[in-house]
Amino acid sequence: MQAPRFILILLWTIFPLIGCDKKPVKTSKEIKLGSGEYYFNKAIKGKEPSKMLAHFKKGLDSAVIENDTIEYYLLDGVIYTYNRLKEYDSSMVYSEKMIGSASANGNTYFEALGYYRKAIIHQYLNNYKEKYRNAFLSRKLFLSIGDSLRAGKRSLEMANAQSSMSDYTGSQENAALALSLLLKTRDSSYISSALNQIGIANRERGFYEDAIENYESALKYSISTEDSLTFLNNIALAYRDNGNFNKAIKYLKLINSKTEYADAESHARFIDNLAYTKWLNDSTTSVLDNLSRSLEMRLENNDLKGLTSSYNHLSEYYLNKEPARAKEYAVKALEAARKNDSKISELNALKFLLKISDPAESEKYIQRYLHLNDSIQEAELKAKNFFAKIRLDEEQKQKEINDLEAETIKQILEAEELKNQIIILSLGGLLLIVSGGFGFFYLRQKHAKEKIRETHKTETRISKKIHDELANDVYNVMSSLEAIAPVATMDKIEHIYNRTRNISRENREINTGEGYLDQLVASLSSICPKDARLILSGEKTIAWNDLNTEKKLVIYRVLQEIMINMNKHSKASLVAIIFSEEKNLLKIQYSDNGLGVSNERLKSGNGILNMENRISSVKGKLHLETEPDKGLKILIQIPV
Repeated sequence: MQAPRFILILLWTIFPLIGCDKKPVKTSKEIKLGSGEYYFNKAIKGKEPSKMLAHFKKGLDSAVIENDTIEYYLLDGVIYTYNRLKEYDSSMVYSEKMIGSASANGNTYFEALGYYRKAIIHQYLNNYKEKYRNAFLSRKLFLSIGDSLRAGKRSLEMANAQSSMSDYTGSQENAALALSLLLKTRDSSYISSALNQIGIANRERGFYEDAIENYESALKYSISTEDSLTFLNNIALAYRDNGNFNKAIKYLKLINSKTEYADAESHARFIDNLAYTKWLNDSTTSVLDNLSRSLEMRLENNDLKGLTSSYNHLSEYYLNKEPARAKEYAVKALEAARKNDSKISELNALKFLLKISDPAESEKYIQRYLHLNDSIQEAELKAKNFFAKIRLDEEQKQKEINDLEAETIKQILEAEELKNQIIILSLGGLLLIVSGGFGFFYLRQKHAKEKIRETHKTETRISKKIHDELANDVYNVMSSLEAIAPVATMDKIEHIYNRTRNISRENREINTGEGYLDQLVASLSSICPKDARLILSGEKTIAWNDLNTEKKLVIYRVLQEIMINMNKHSKASLVAIIFSEEKNLLKIQYSDNGLGVSNERLKSGNGILNMENRISSVKGKLHLETEPDKGLKILIQIPV
């Protein structure tokens, strides 16, 4: 908040808001010299934070009447000026003092305001969990006094905190709640912010068309050119992410024609976005001057977040032209991300460096990538649990919100009832057609599942037969020849015996229940050679119990076959298998630093065909990347 705006708000609210308190303050026409009001007026007329702070503190010393409203405004002024001075420890102390005093005297408005001030302090400190917690407490108190405007604003701050912690589902929920509260107040600036936040949540989750609709709605409520440019930029990025480069370029050109209304950081961002989008659309387009110009502007402003984007874009630009220069910019992107303490940006920079580096050079990046990826997933999971816990700890589901929305809900229910009657009549006509199609689909799916299970039973039966008959027969022959056969012959027979035992173990019964993950990990570890390191990541984040038996069997056998082939042929010293869930897909990424093979040799083997058939049987996809001496990468995607 800028000083002039702060002054106007304080002057405008000091008397109307007294009605919210239990103990009204007596006012007079004249302000007494040396009183709290006197020093307050002197402070808000000042420009230098240090002098303003001195007046606010003198005013506090003069405000001796318990629960005098001016005392709370003076406390708020102290918090504000300490924040301007970036002395956040001191502003935190006075926020606590405001909360304690207001709570003790039953002044709900200023208690809620105190929690809001704490939320803002934690925002400055990049502590988004505590920002969320304090905004939540502030919202609850504002709702209790029927202040929909401030409750809506606090909901929006909660949504921003969740977005910063990558909890986009939770962020959208709170932004939607903020919107429902703010629409009652018709505060256009915050309504547009709420719609923009919903758009951000949709874009981050890949719902680009919904995001564009949200951004366009935000644009309708925008009351400043600067905000309008931001929303137009977001629309352009959503079109770009969705592959519609022509529309994205159209919007970005419009934005770049209005840069006189943008600050320096936004100006650089708009230039970079237009140049990069043009290049994505046509890699022969001349955009280097604008990419370089944006970089220079960001260097001048020490815009670390913007520098990360510029370096990434320049690295991609030079990738096929000057690989060495591309790598140089990729390293700079990594350094900027680390200076900015942005783990997501650092992870993306490492991912790009791993992509363009040879196996030997990538060793110094892969450990940090895996560690960072795990820590980010863990932090995001903890954040989601933290936000959920705060919601569940409420003693009631915000009765005030229900009261505010009761009439709307009643109208919706009446409309839904009419709609349901129409739907029921329509469904009657479609029932026969749908039931026939469902029956066909069900029988087809049932046949596919039975085929997978029957294959597993056959493999298990063969395994048992190899173990019980062939392996035992070989062992008996080996025992009978031990005394008379040469050592070399005995070694060959023992090797045959071990191979039969290995085949038996590889095709043994698979536990698809609670012990599935443990058996899978144990199997992969046992196959991995002793001189190679196996790194597993994300396997515990997968909801294995939600997968059906057929998918578990396919995953187990395919990973087993990949590891067996690696053991036989690759001579890898490092193997990584990363599990993740994204957009209703279970993703399994395998990579090693082994010898690799040519694509012709890869396609000629039966092993790859077997794996592809297994994955296809559960509607999945399998993609392989390999070159001689550059290792092997495999991506498995299975719908969940």
